[in-house]
Amino acid sequence: EIFQTAIRQCAPPVHAWDSCAGSGGKSLLLYDIDPSVNITVSDIRKSILTNLGNRFAEAGIRKYRSYFMDISQPGMKFRDNKFDLVICDAPCTGSGTWSRTPEQLHYFDQTKIETYSSLQKKISSNIVPYLKENGFLVYITCSVFKKENEEVTQHIASETGLNLLDSKMLKGYEKKADTMFISLFRKQS
Repeated sequence: EIFQTAIRQCAPPVHAWDSCAGSGGKSLLLYDIDPSVNITVSDIRKSILTNLGNRFAEAGIRKYRSYFMDISQPGMKFRDNKFDLVICDAPCTGSGTWSRTPEQLHYFDQTKIETYSSLQKKISSNIVPYLKENGFLVYITCSVFKKENEEVTQHIASETGLNLLDSKMLKGYEKKADTMFISLFRKQS
C-alpha cells in the first residue's frame, strides 16, 4: 500500500533505489506494481547481490543497476544520482522475526539495539541527499523496538527535513508472520 502510494505520485518512469536490497524482495514488489520502474540496488554483501541477480532473472528483470557498497559510509556516487523513490530496509535486530526464531531472544544482547539505531541513523542521513525534490523515502525494519523505529523516524524527520507522511507497525504475529515497521517520507521543495 505504501509503495503504491509513492509510485502513483511519481512521474513515470520512476527511478527507484533499493538501498539495502538484500535478496531484492522490495524491488520485486516495485516491479510487480510498475514494470517500467528503473531499479538500482545496493548492498554491503556481494553474495546477497548474486542471489538478487538470480531472483531478478527468474522474474524477468534484466535492466537494473547493482552496486556493492557500504551506505553507512559517506561519499557514495551514482551515475544518475537522484531517485524518485528510495527504499531503506535497514539492518536491524530482527526482533520482528523472533516468533519464527524464539531462540534469538535468549542469545540477544540488548546493547545491539543502540548499535543498530546508530547505524540506521547514519544510513538514512547518507541516502536522503539522493532523493529528488518531491521524492519518497520508505524506511523499513523488521524490529519491534522503539529505538530502531519511532526514534529513527523522528531522527529522519528532524535531521533531514523530510516530511513524515505515514508510519506504522505491521503486526505480523497476529497473522503468524513477521512484524515490520514502515515509515513513508517525502522531500518537499
